[in-house]
Amino acid sequence: MNSSKATQQDTGKPKKDVTREPNGATQHCVCTITELSHEELNSRLTRLLAERFEEKRKIIDRIFTLCDQRWDDTLLKVAIRSFGFGIQGEVFEEWANTLNTLALGKHRDSLIQVEAILFGQAGLLDTESIPYYYREEALKCSYYNELVREYRFLSNKFNLKSIDHKMWSNGNSTPHLRIARVASLYHLGRLTISGITAAETLTDTYRLFTHPLNGYWQNHICFGGTETSGNGCMRQKQVDVIIINSVVPVLYIYGKHRKEERYCKMSEELLRQIAPEENSIVRKWREQGVKPACAADTQALLQLSRGYCRPKNCIECPFAHHQ
Repeated sequence: MNSSKATQQDTGKPKKDVTREPNGATQHCVCTITELSHEELNSRLTRLLAERFEEKRKIIDRIFTLCDQRWDDTLLKVAIRSFGFGIQGEVFEEWANTLNTLALGKHRDSLIQVEAILFGQAGLLDTESIPYYYREEALKCSYYNELVREYRFLSNKFNLKSIDHKMWSNGNSTPHLRIARVASLYHLGRLTISGITAAETLTDTYRLFTHPLNGYWQNHICFGGTETSGNGCMRQKQVDVIIINSVVPVLYIYGKHRKEERYCKMSEELLRQIAPEENSIVRKWREQGVKPACAADTQALLQLSRGYCRPKNCIECPFAHHQ
């Protein structure tokens, strides 16, 4: 008994934690996962995917409430965040939160007015937001000046408030083309709950988002900044990100609200048809021998890392009790 006390007192140092990989997993966890049969692994990944949907449900339910239970507005705001592609997700979300969707809806038939509201509330019609080396060209551009006039009128009509344009400086790229894409998709009626529920296949869903930019944005990257490359349709990997992070969860949660299980199954099937995601967490799992087959698997692995491995919640982990 005394010897035991002495041992506790003499060591005095905290016990060394097990070695963890950058995604939070221990080497034991990795061995366990890679040794599972295909059926056992799929069963656990399916459970993790369901948990991920439930986590997203909390976020989307909150947005749904703030949108006065309008599904089209909810989809728009969730989709806008995904256009940040992770790096600028927070500022895109901040911008989405300022949008007056009722004002947008009343002027949906006019692309120039939709663009005026979106660029205006993003703070990007502020002269100071334009890089000084493009400013002179932008200020003499009829398109830019028309947007400014429209936004001045609409902001007075609807009491619109913009975010500070300086918020966009935290990213590595200008957001103009992505905002122009949102405006075009919204104007064309592509970002609607009826649109995503009517898409019977992944190809149909891709078609909702593969629309090239027209007019001014065919050869500009920002106001006054001329650029001709990359201004057509979005790349497939970009569309995948938007489908995974907005279409799929909104469709799933819409199905839960309506008690229509077919929409939940549609969302899961979309994930199983989309190629695995590429990000730092998935890359670390790959390096350790875990090979996801589709986006459903990578979403499950993200849930595993963030919900169990990183917070060291091993006792609740679905892989913890495998013998």
